[in-house]
Amino acid sequence: MHEITSEEIGRLVPAIDYSEALTITASEEDVLAACRAARNYGFRAVVAFPQYLGTLVDELRGSGVRAQIPISFPCGGTTTRVKCLEAEEGLRRGATDLDMVMNIAAFKAGEYSRVARDICEVMGVARPFKVPFKVIIEIGALTEAEKVTAARLVLDSGADFIKTCTGFGPGRATVHDIGLIRETVGAAIGIKASGGVASIEDGVALMRAGATVVAMRRFLVDQLEGLGWPGGTSS
Repeated sequence: MHEITSEEIGRLVPAIDYSEALTITASEEDVLAACRAARNYGFRAVVAFPQYLGTLVDELRGSGVRAQIPISFPCGGTTTRVKCLEAEEGLRRGATDLDMVMNIAAFKAGEYSRVARDICEVMGVARPFKVPFKVIIEIGALTEAEKVTAARLVLDSGADFIKTCTGFGPGRATVHDIGLIRETVGAAIGIKASGGVASIEDGVALMRAGATVVAMRRFLVDQLEGLGWPGGTSS
């Protein structure tokens, strides 16, 4: 691990939203395996589609690892009412973390007030449950100017985090984009780096640039096991 300290890895690991089971073909066994890895290493959250929320909640209970689901994934194009229902159902069933996709098409059309209302209405449903609320802006679909506008819009909405990508759309999390968002919003909001994070080195670099949460997949566990990191099968 060139130029990366154990202290930096130690800060990265509990900031991981583990997304290995967030795929269109993931099975319940994949979700169970993701939960085992997250418990062993102390990741921040495990994310899976709502059909597996019961498994997430059961497997993560008492571990300190959050049960995370996406809302209006992956394009943000469902109606506000549907997003609110999706969020409320998930929260009542035990979700402890939400990632909502903003309405990408409306944003690209310049309908910023509509996008802001959409975010605020869903967030209004989530607030009584006191869970972290993230808004995905799908940064690979945006121009440089739109990235700044989207970051300001999410900041003004009162959301807890801006998230870069779904991982299902164009683009990936980059050091440049994380730095641009952090410069735009200051320290007032968290930033989740998601999409194409390919190694521990990538994760550390994104956190150095200003990310506070990083979405990573199975390769992270493989690398941690290779390092003999506490919590792995080799520890």
